[in-house]
Amino acid sequence: MNPSLYLPKREGGRANNEKMLTNLLVRLCETLCTFCGINQPFLTTKAHKVRTKEHEGGLIILITLLTVSSGFSQIKDAHREISLYNYSKAIGYLQNALKSKNPETKKEATLLLAECYRKQNDIANAKIWYGKAVKFDGIAPVAWYYYAQALRSSGNYAEAKRSFLVYDSLVPEDFTGQVYAGFCDSIASWQNKPLLFKVENVSAINSPQSEFGAVLNSNGIIFTSDRVIHKKEAPTYGWTGNNYLRLYQAAFSTTDTLHIDFNRPEPFIISDDQEWHDGPASFTHDNREVFINRTLLNKDQGKKDPERIRTHLLKIFTAINNDGKWSKPEPFFLNNNDYSVGHPALSPDGTELFFVSDMPGGFGETDIWFCKKEKGKWSKPVNPGYPLNTFGREMFPLLAESGDLYYASDGLPGYGGLDLFVARQVNGDWAPPVNLGRDINSSYDDFSMATNDNGKTGLFSSNRPGGAGNDDIYIFSPLTPPSPPSPPSPLMISGCVKDKSTQEPIPMATVFFLDETTEQVLILKTDEKGCFRTPVEKGRGYTCKAMKTSYLPDCLASRIDDTDPKNELSIPRDLLLDRLEMNKKYTLKDIFYDFDKWDIRADAEPSLKDLVGIMKENPVTIELGSHTDCRGTEEYNRLLSQKRAESAVAYIIKQGIEPVRIIAKGYGESQLINQCNCASENKCSEEEHQANRRTEFRITGFSGFTGQRIDSILDPDLFQEGQIMKGTEFPDDFFDKCIIE
Repeated sequence: MNPSLYLPKREGGRANNEKMLTNLLVRLCETLCTFCGINQPFLTTKAHKVRTKEHEGGLIILITLLTVSSGFSQIKDAHREISLYNYSKAIGYLQNALKSKNPETKKEATLLLAECYRKQNDIANAKIWYGKAVKFDGIAPVAWYYYAQALRSSGNYAEAKRSFLVYDSLVPEDFTGQVYAGFCDSIASWQNKPLLFKVENVSAINSPQSEFGAVLNSNGIIFTSDRVIHKKEAPTYGWTGNNYLRLYQAAFSTTDTLHIDFNRPEPFIISDDQEWHDGPASFTHDNREVFINRTLLNKDQGKKDPERIRTHLLKIFTAINNDGKWSKPEPFFLNNNDYSVGHPALSPDGTELFFVSDMPGGFGETDIWFCKKEKGKWSKPVNPGYPLNTFGREMFPLLAESGDLYYASDGLPGYGGLDLFVARQVNGDWAPPVNLGRDINSSYDDFSMATNDNGKTGLFSSNRPGGAGNDDIYIFSPLTPPSPPSPPSPLMISGCVKDKSTQEPIPMATVFFLDETTEQVLILKTDEKGCFRTPVEKGRGYTCKAMKTSYLPDCLASRIDDTDPKNELSIPRDLLLDRLEMNKKYTLKDIFYDFDKWDIRADAEPSLKDLVGIMKENPVTIELGSHTDCRGTEEYNRLLSQKRAESAVAYIIKQGIEPVRIIAKGYGESQLINQCNCASENKCSEEEHQANRRTEFRITGFSGFTGQRIDSILDPDLFQEGQIMKGTEFPDDFFDKCIIE
């Protein structure tokens, strides 16, 4: 995919690793400074010192100094060009830096060269240079990740899987290594699937540069390219070394509805004052209005970093066609200098605008968002969330006449790079996206779908080998996408979360949904009816735990029967949350003490740990009360119960609870809960005495956090809908109380 369409500000969860690449430059500076002591009979490097003979030292030092100085200068120049996204210029400097005899210089030059080729989406060269980079000792772990991606994009799935697992071992907190290794495993089962489309290169419009972003209308095609129209034009865009992106048009050369061919492309000009990129674009059905992806060079555009280097982000502009002349493009209301907004795609009726952004509130590197046009004004952006958006990149949306949403993603199981998917709404909800298959998708980037009105023919772009240039436009026919079948529809399970006392639904409760096969936890949020719904697979066990601030959690486990014919399932029962109320008493079960003792026994620890969990999840202060039965004197029972309460409180404080949040109170026999009074002539049963010997707690306040919140990972409000986590990221006992029902 043409790198001009990247949203350049973000690199996902691996951004911090990339910063490690710059640390090599610091070490080179230290080495060069040491060389400045040329009158010393030592040649100093990071690894060792080599003593030279007095009469030979001057010449050896001079030659080495010139070589290292040259390498250092080339690296420095390359860093400057990289900071300006001038990767084509940086490559030249880095190739010269490789001639250095200094191993640290070669190490940095190799890795930076791989980075430049990756940024240019030159997969073949990226694979070569990352392959060389990972052979160096102490290389940044991110090099293994990008090496694996290059291997996967070139179709080497077995080696890609091994490299992803190396990255996972080095950076276990980043789950993407495991995920992509799993994607590589899936390929073997897909290779025997039948081909569904005939795919051909549209040679009439492709050039040695990039062509993508096709839009079909009644006259032909409008697309985006960085081609060179006149030989006298020199490359101007440092990222690619080609021209800036512009819109082009080509008329149909045939009327065959099952085959598309075009005449020679010509520039399609909306505004002649654009200095940077224009395209791709989306038009209304009557071609009266256009939404165009742009970047500008105006001084008030873009965001400066601390070094005053400006990043030009993607933005959307609109223009109106009046009698064949386009108005001056105006910025869309969502444009922002802190994030990108791009890849506009109007719905067929013009009432919805889908686009791509890395704005706050998303799920991954870039998400698909949409706005609705209501009474002539565009609504606030809406993120459709899971399952459309993932941890990765979602790009180039297209809402077809059928209502199907086509888009590209690298966060869903696919063949490599960006794959094309189709999703369909079922009863107002988006069904899981379906991969369009191995004839449209390849191990390279496949993206930017376009379809004609009859839905029988379509276009897409790909940088797969064998094309005319970087990105080429391809035609596929007939258009029979494997959209989500109905029936059978995806197997779904749903459930509801309610207040235990009132049975009222609890909206925005957080449900932790554990797949016991993959040991991954999907985060769900309940809707306004207090319910949730998610895809599952037969033969697997699932555990769901519901939490809400100021409530006690509830959870249960269940297994999906292999033989169940239904596609819509429900959890065995509602999840019932008990509200924490002021002064309401809650009994802690199984708190036992030896006779006449107050030490905490091992069998009492689970219940006390439950109370610790409640206090870590909710900002409460409590009173812990201990009660005895009526046997013994009142004073003896009061003192014994006080010691037992204090012992329980001491245990809880040792678990990390602040002492100011909990007090101990011994009630002795003053609050019997049955008629078992020792002064009565009626004898009490042992069961009645046991009921009175109890430990309770009550809420005394709701502002218990005096400092930093304890164990905030358990705060349900910190989790987002659609977030996927490893089960190991939760406390060991997080799902322990969930029993199979």
